[in-house]
Amino acid sequence: MIAFELVFLEARRAWLLGALLEVWKAGTRMKPAVQGEIGAVVRALVTEADLAGRRVSDPRTAANAVLRGALMSASFDWFVHRYAADLPAHRYLPLDLYQAWRWKVHQDDLLARLMPRYLELSATGSLGLDATSRMAELGVVLDQAPRPAADPILSTPGLTVEARFARCRLADVLARTPAVRRELTFPEVPETVWDEIMKRRRDQVLRAAAELTGRERLTLADLVEILAAGRGAELVREHREWVCTHPTAGVCVLLPVLHHHLRMQGYRYGQALRQRELIGPGGDHVDVARLAEAIEQGHPIPEMMPVRYRSAV
Repeated sequence: MIAFELVFLEARRAWLLGALLEVWKAGTRMKPAVQGEIGAVVRALVTEADLAGRRVSDPRTAANAVLRGALMSASFDWFVHRYAADLPAHRYLPLDLYQAWRWKVHQDDLLARLMPRYLELSATGSLGLDATSRMAELGVVLDQAPRPAADPILSTPGLTVEARFARCRLADVLARTPAVRRELTFPEVPETVWDEIMKRRRDQVLRAAAELTGRERLTLADLVEILAAGRGAELVREHREWVCTHPTAGVCVLLPVLHHHLRMQGYRYGQALRQRELIGPGGDHVDVARLAEAIEQGHPIPEMMPVRYRSAV
């Protein structure tokens, strides 16, 4: 990692190369030919730095670091989008953003759950400069998600500093939401807020399904029929556009629908940062993501599921 950063830093000292890198990172819209030329320059810089890492270790260690770094970055973006970005609209600002993300990485196997979709998108070339192509330059293909370091080299800067980082990272979202908000930690967010966020995702799915089928009232079987026809990606945006923890777009479609119904039936959160798992009134645990996957694959729809939904208008 140190070898990579030193070589990459040295390359950016050249004014033109540094400028091209900043244009690339900013995602500036440009003609495809120009974008291709700039992308080739950036790829060459990254490859040179990756090879420096390989020279001081070995190809597999370097490739493992490349994939781990890519997944860590993708996991943080995913966590901000899924757990933090909606809270300012409810007048809440989570100061433990980084601490909560680390919990998902270390305690909830986030990297391994993101890796299949990351590699799938990498194969389509939609991620730009992705870890798969960088590992190919190193001559290595990894078939298992790298584990996060058990003992980080550096300690965290502390919650006070990370709270400032959180405000900075969420600055764009904060600028579009009410100015008066309560600063708190994720465990302090009321469960009703998570329910509202999940209900909004459910309503988006039902609205999209109604537009697709022309029917205002839909059954769970109707949703499964849409998925069986291979049209699940038309009902959700996030799965087809970016890295996701779900194995298919169908799970993205069904999870908020099933989750909302179970909550209405008295199921509660065991851990607010692991929202796919709910605990029933009798103490039974339901992994909603696995339930959604089973239903998509043709398993019988549980009797506890409602017969019919009305699309949100």
